[in-house]
Amino acid sequence: SINLYGTRLEVVVREAVESPEIVDDEGFYDVISEADGIVTQVEPLAGEAAVQEGDTVARGEVLISGLISIQPPQYSDQPVRYYPVHARGRVYARTWRTLTATLPLTAQGKDYTDREKSCWSLTLFGRRIEIFGTTSISWPRYDKITTVRQLPLDISLQREVFREYESVALTLDQQAAQTMLEQRLLDQLHALIGADGSVSASRYEARVEGDTLAVTLYAECREEITTEQPGRALSEFQGA
Repeated sequence: SINLYGTRLEVVVREAVESPEIVDDEGFYDVISEADGIVTQVEPLAGEAAVQEGDTVARGEVLISGLISIQPPQYSDQPVRYYPVHARGRVYARTWRTLTATLPLTAQGKDYTDREKSCWSLTLFGRRIEIFGTTSISWPRYDKITTVRQLPLDISLQREVFREYESVALTLDQQAAQTMLEQRLLDQLHALIGADGSVSASRYEARVEGDTLAVTLYAECREEITTEQPGRALSEFQGA
C-alpha cells in the first residue's frame, strides 16, 4: 500500500499470503490400502472409517468408505440409505516390506593397447578442413577424445585422438557391490514409505546365484498406507 502524508510518501510492503490448496471434492471415491499391514491409527476427514486400530488389512481393502450410511428411523422398515462422497483421510499401519536388487559380478571393461591415432583440423566459418592425420579408423573398438580451441574470427582448432582398446571381463568386488545394493534398496524403501514413514527394524540377506549377486531387504515399517480409487456402484448397497 502507498500512504501520502503531506510531502512524505510511505510505502508499506508485506509478504503475500499463499493461497490455500484447492481440494477437489468432486466425485465418489474410497480410500483404500496400498499395502498389507496392521492398522495403528485412523484419521478420517470425509467418509466413514471402515477399519479401526488393530485391524489387519490387505492391499486394496477399503479403509475409509466414500459411502456415508444413513440409518432409517427406529422401528422403521425402510432400508439403509447411502450418500456418496469423496472420501479423504489418513490411515497408518505397521507394514512389512521385502525388496530385492541384483547386480552381475562380472562386467565388460577396457584394456587399452599401444595403438593410437590423431587428427588435427580447422573449422573456418562452419567448414571443417583436415590439416594433419586422418579420422579413418579400422579398429573395431576405440575411444575418441576431442579437444577444441576457439580462435578469433570464428575459427577453431580441433584435435581428435583415437585410442584402441580390447574388451575384457572384469570381476567386481563383492563387498563393494553388496554395499551399493543395500544403499539402493534403502533409498527405494524410503521412497515407498514416504517422508512420514519410519523403519522400525531391518535386515539384509545376500546370496550369489551364478555370477549375479542378489541382496534382499526385509523391513518392518510404520507408514501411511492410503490411496484413492473410484467408489463401488451404489446398487451394491441400495439393493437394486
